[in-house]
Amino acid sequence: MGKNIRDEISRCIIRMLVDEPYYAHFLSAIVRKVSNEIPTAAVGLNGTKITLYINEEFFLKELTTFSSRVAVIKHETLHLIYKHLFRFDKTKYDAKLFNIAADLVVNQFIGKWNLPDSAVKLSSFPELKLPENQTVEWYYDKIVKFKKQLDRQTKVGGEITKENDTKKFPSKSAENLRRILGGTSHSDHSKWGLAEESLISEHAEAELDRIIVQTKDRISSKQYGYLPTSIKQLIQLIVEKRKPKINWKRALKIYSSSSRKTKIHFTSKRISKRFGTRPGNKIVRSQKMAVAVDTSGSISVDHFSTFFNEIHAMWISGAELEIIECDNQVQRTYDYKGKFPKFIHGRGSTDFDPVFEYINRDRSVKYDGCIYLTDGYANTPTKKPRCKVFWIITPDGELGPHLKYGKAVKLNN
Repeated sequence: MGKNIRDEISRCIIRMLVDEPYYAHFLSAIVRKVSNEIPTAAVGLNGTKITLYINEEFFLKELTTFSSRVAVIKHETLHLIYKHLFRFDKTKYDAKLFNIAADLVVNQFIGKWNLPDSAVKLSSFPELKLPENQTVEWYYDKIVKFKKQLDRQTKVGGEITKENDTKKFPSKSAENLRRILGGTSHSDHSKWGLAEESLISEHAEAELDRIIVQTKDRISSKQYGYLPTSIKQLIQLIVEKRKPKINWKRALKIYSSSSRKTKIHFTSKRISKRFGTRPGNKIVRSQKMAVAVDTSGSISVDHFSTFFNEIHAMWISGAELEIIECDNQVQRTYDYKGKFPKFIHGRGSTDFDPVFEYINRDRSVKYDGCIYLTDGYANTPTKKPRCKVFWIITPDGELGPHLKYGKAVKLNN
């Protein structure tokens, strides 16, 4: 086709890196796939991975300018930032009308780039006088009401006429809606709302939240300031949602025991107090914490997301964390290294004893404490662990005297 599709996509993203760095950095964390699965461009899940799909022929032949190619990539990026693929419920919404509403949201922010003529904009419906900065659900309701009004106008004697000309559709908005519903779009939404397992979909949404927040942290405050206010507000809501509810530096200090490890590191940044030369030494104290994650069927994916937000905050505070996934038995264990797991194992009933049995099993492994993340719905444990327990209970969970061997705290919504 003359141009290499991947090189052209990279060229578009590099240009965005100069002009709109947030979107370019965001795309660096998203899988890109050149595919004939879709006729144009799309975002969706490929297994558990959030993916940008681009059809080569569409991108290189139908999009004839560099500006339109950047516009389409930014368009799809905005669908991800607004999380439209997770907000579409095929049992609740008409797919075509939801597509229109979603495009009305994101196409307000394309800026100087030139979208294809088929793009849906607020100006496509002048008689409706649609305001800016509304949600996809708000625009959807307006488009649904407008379509119902037009459907009533086309009825003659209880039958819908085949003739949908300008006599029946006197307004520009009506003409454009008819054209949009009967035509093709530069943005394909067929991969929205298709996750067969809600656990996979919700895990992917939590991962998308992580990417959105991580991208904010990767750019300067000046670069971040160039984003539209409404998008910054959206990002801030995700930031607040992901904030840990507990001061883990303080909590880990309280729940650590005498088994806390001390290591000596040599560093050229310090001068030796004994010899007055470099390198000096730095004493680093670390904590090994057992972190039990309740993976029973009563724990929702939102709870898992909350749990791992707290776990990540513990890890940032400097603790060495061994994760113990457990429902009525220990499912698996692993050291937390800063990344959320792709899958959670379990979904049975809840029993606290297997975690404490695991902690007591190997006397050579010393834990400074055990953090147990659960909804609290289980029988009183009969096994006493070799360390203090800090019970972290979900907002809708159960506190009570059955949570023994330490303190219990319920998280706020």
